[in-house]
Amino acid sequence: MKSMAVHITTDNTYYSQPIDVLIEFFKTDQDHGLNSYELNERYRNSGYNELPKIKKSIWKIYLAPIFNFLIVILIITSIVISILGSPEETVIIFVVIIINSATVVIQQYRAQKALESLRQIAALKAKVLRDGEQKEISNRELVPGDIVILEQGDKIPADGRIINSVNLTVDEAPLTGESEPVEKINKTLEKNDIHLQEQTNMVFMGTYIHTGRAKSLITGTGVNTEIGKISVTLNEMGSIEDIPLTKKLNRLGFILGTIVIINLIILIAYKLNILILEENFIKSEIIDALVSSILRATTVIPFNLPLLSTLVLLTGILEMAQSGVIIKNLSAIESLGRVSVICSDKTGTITKNEMAVENIWINNEEYNVSGSGYDADGVISKDDHVVILNDNPTFQKFIDSIVLNNNAKLIYEDVKIKARDRKEIAVRRSLGSPTEAALLVLAEKAGYIIYDIKKRYDLITEFSFSSELKRMSSVYLFKEKEEVIFVYTKGAPERIIDISSQMEINGDIKPFNKDLKDEITEKIKNRAVQGYRTLAIAYKHFNNVNTPNREEIESNLIFLGFVSIMDPPRIGVEKSVEECKAGNIKVIMITGDHPATAKTIATQMGIYKEGDIVAEGNQIKDLKPNDFNKVSVFARVEPSDKEIIVENYQSENHVVAMTGDGINDALALKLANAGIAMGITGTDVAKETADMVISDDDFTSIEKGVRIGRGIFSKIRTIIYFFICLNIVEAIIFFGYEFLPTFELFSSEWQHIYIFGIVHSLPSLALVLDTRPKDIMHEYPRDEEELLNKNIWILLLIQAFLMGLGLVLALQLTIGGLIPLNEWNLNPHISYIIPDSTTEELIAQKARTMFITTLYIIETNFIWSIRRPNKSIIKSLKEELSFTILVVTLFTLGLHIMHICFSFVVNYYINDVSGLNFQINFMFLSGTDWLICILLAIPGIIGIEFVKYLARIRNIRF
Repeated sequence: MKSMAVHITTDNTYYSQPIDVLIEFFKTDQDHGLNSYELNERYRNSGYNELPKIKKSIWKIYLAPIFNFLIVILIITSIVISILGSPEETVIIFVVIIINSATVVIQQYRAQKALESLRQIAALKAKVLRDGEQKEISNRELVPGDIVILEQGDKIPADGRIINSVNLTVDEAPLTGESEPVEKINKTLEKNDIHLQEQTNMVFMGTYIHTGRAKSLITGTGVNTEIGKISVTLNEMGSIEDIPLTKKLNRLGFILGTIVIINLIILIAYKLNILILEENFIKSEIIDALVSSILRATTVIPFNLPLLSTLVLLTGILEMAQSGVIIKNLSAIESLGRVSVICSDKTGTITKNEMAVENIWINNEEYNVSGSGYDADGVISKDDHVVILNDNPTFQKFIDSIVLNNNAKLIYEDVKIKARDRKEIAVRRSLGSPTEAALLVLAEKAGYIIYDIKKRYDLITEFSFSSELKRMSSVYLFKEKEEVIFVYTKGAPERIIDISSQMEINGDIKPFNKDLKDEITEKIKNRAVQGYRTLAIAYKHFNNVNTPNREEIESNLIFLGFVSIMDPPRIGVEKSVEECKAGNIKVIMITGDHPATAKTIATQMGIYKEGDIVAEGNQIKDLKPNDFNKVSVFARVEPSDKEIIVENYQSENHVVAMTGDGINDALALKLANAGIAMGITGTDVAKETADMVISDDDFTSIEKGVRIGRGIFSKIRTIIYFFICLNIVEAIIFFGYEFLPTFELFSSEWQHIYIFGIVHSLPSLALVLDTRPKDIMHEYPRDEEELLNKNIWILLLIQAFLMGLGLVLALQLTIGGLIPLNEWNLNPHISYIIPDSTTEELIAQKARTMFITTLYIIETNFIWSIRRPNKSIIKSLKEELSFTILVVTLFTLGLHIMHICFSFVVNYYINDVSGLNFQINFMFLSGTDWLICILLAIPGIIGIEFVKYLARIRNIRF
């Protein structure tokens, strides 16, 4: 006996051991439970029945990296301020970083609070036998060996072996994904290695008693339960690698940082070399050299890029929040936009986890039933025509039977959600069997009122569902006719057919001969192959109130028909799947259900198509790569199987999204690049683990999330393109002109700020508010693609060259005298002339004005080309004109035009009169000067359109 006990402890094969062996092993008593002495020993040895909390430190995940970064920036800015003696620019940069960091932290905090509002935390209690008495204790006080009493509706507090049971079924959907309640029995199972779904003598923590009652011997608590194993694994997994956006931005930051360092070293070395060659140099010259080098080197850093990227993400998050989707991880929505594979749980995600009658067979005819779940909206039809059967006597008996021989109730509950137009929705739930609830809904769809039917009868007795007999019967007295007794029976079709001797068709009773039975049995088999659960309905009546035994009552029944039941798909899922496939995203359905059931649902939703493979969980490890890629449905899967599925797709460089609501989904949700949990039906473990939570459980939000995520990727890529292209151009020009000691590119740092504070900031901000491309869902998934791929880099470098060429020509043609000073430039009444300027200084002033003007024209126009790189600028303006970008670009360019036209007023009154020393120092430009600036800007705009045209005819995508 002891060796068996050791085996039990090691392998946890409690389902294969006789119950008396287990009772002896746990030193308990079936009738009295644990005694006080044994109980105290186990408290000391095992502690409380608690699951480990998922490791989610906000400090480690969100705050620590941000504040470490801030500390580094503080040190750098302190050094720069001490050198420059002019902290304005550094302070501006630092403020931007503060705003960016604070925005991220606040969003993460708000997301956590929103998630908390979805969770209903209750101190659950369990009924146990201890010292021969029934007691109610907190779940956390349970220990192995406790005898727990379970009743209908109870949440099972710990894993246990069934001692005895009556009509026991358990809803294991949160753990296994099974949509149908599982029958449980007290019977030793002979196999030693079977799936959770097949352990019919065990109950598991976190699942629910659906019908019946039982006594259970606790075999595992806390981390030693099936749920506990999942929680431990979640903690052992630790932090999953950075999401794609984080990795790409980090890589980009490394590249930019390297360029800054190289740029800085070269400039400092060059300037110090010049000073050393001079015999009489002073300390201030060294400081000036260092200051100039630092400013020019840092021009390649787009300091507001992190802020703008965050703003883009926040706009997507706000858009998702209006649809009832809570984003827990700021960048997860961008990851959703990259996905190429969506692994979706079936029960409660693709389907409603609400059984519904889809077909009925009665009067030798088959009818379809529309509607979804427990909603009473729906009709009965045949050949696409609505039929009314209420006047048919056989159909009337059919309805009476499914309503009266039924213990389920339908209730409405208000569930809180997060949506733009409402804060809660009314959800219809079943108290009792989902199958019986589906029968009640069928009666409502046929136009009947449940109460009106029940008030016409009095219940005499009921014979509960038996796993051996596979049927249930209720005996009723019909009030309107004294001494008329009706027996209504439902159950497994083969059992009901066997005990039926007659059949009713349109009110006529006919012999139920072998041919009829074989014909109906074949129809039922066809439905079962399609994945439906079938239930046969029969009745009989007699005049004797003194009813005999069950066997006699349930004999010689009159067969009425059968129903085909299935957990129906959610409305809109089929369209969402179609949209995902249009975006070249592979949709995979994962379920614990039977393969036939899974295949039927997947076919209806367009997930499964001819040639695809339906694989079971025990086949996953043996699938060859080619066969694995053909699988569109995984059935009979366990939690560990889901991890393997996600890992296999990720190993092929796919970005994977995983949707789910059960405890069994938690590991895969954490492992996936984008984990998506359901808010209403989702378990706390699933919500805690996921990156985002759909508060109204609407699967169509997944497709919307992909669309928004792709739009976010497009925006962020455009913004990065904008800054990198400009920074490359400006860095080369700024860097190059540092080697020309006879010409200073900027006469004051205010000109530098004028560029970066206006023309760099406003158009990029407009890109944040830009609309998504209309054809975004027809693009291929980005997966692990770089933010700027090879084709984009080629386009960017060509555009940088063309833009740089125009800007350099604006400088050199003016400095060289080919664009001479004119009377408009030198008119002191309209143009600002720096006092006591020489001719060379005036030429330099005009060169700077021409350079910055050309830059403004280029920057306010080239964003129209890059916002839709796969379309011509004409087509994008015609199809997707953005009013926001139009206003911002016109405002930015108009601001510069006003500054040039009123340069005398700006500089004289602001600087000379008020003393603010706002030294922009622009000259007034003539019409010819403006025309030249426009011509010099054209290569950077028209030239790139020609490159895009060549790419399109060669089918090159950006």
